[in-house]
Amino acid sequence: MLLTTVQLILFYDHFLLLCLAGFAVQSLLTNLCRRSCHKQTIPMDLTSVVKSLDSLASPKLAESWDNVGLLVEPSSPHPVKNVLLTNDLTQPVVDEAKRLACDMVISYHPPIFRPLKRLRQTDVKEKIIVQCVENRIAVYSPHTSFDAVENGVNDWLLDAFGK
Repeated sequence: MLLTTVQLILFYDHFLLLCLAGFAVQSLLTNLCRRSCHKQTIPMDLTSVVKSLDSLASPKLAESWDNVGLLVEPSSPHPVKNVLLTNDLTQPVVDEAKRLACDMVISYHPPIFRPLKRLRQTDVKEKIIVQCVENRIAVYSPHTSFDAVENGVNDWLLDAFGK
């Protein structure tokens, strides 16, 4: 089975999410699954996962106003065995990631967009980031870097118009 190394959970059925899954995750899963030994799972180090994602679409392709790449990095070592893929990192997504013991969330839209001045439980966005840190859940956002890469989201959307 393809997902012996990484359990990928598609949380919301969203067009951009499907594009992201087809474009990026297939290649990432290929790299991760090379590390599996039959039924035994060998996790991949977070650094290697991030390098794989960055090689698919360099963060340099992102718009200057965007916040892409690894946004929450738990202290090392951080093996990645379970990845959750989502369009937006919301409280239900964080709850699902915790329930499924995910080591990483790939959120198409960056959950940290504007600079944070504090991390409180009273602000929804801040609370989500605190929970990721507390539960050692890495957060990666590709957003406009995946839009701009060849055969990325922008090309996928243009296909509907025959380019």
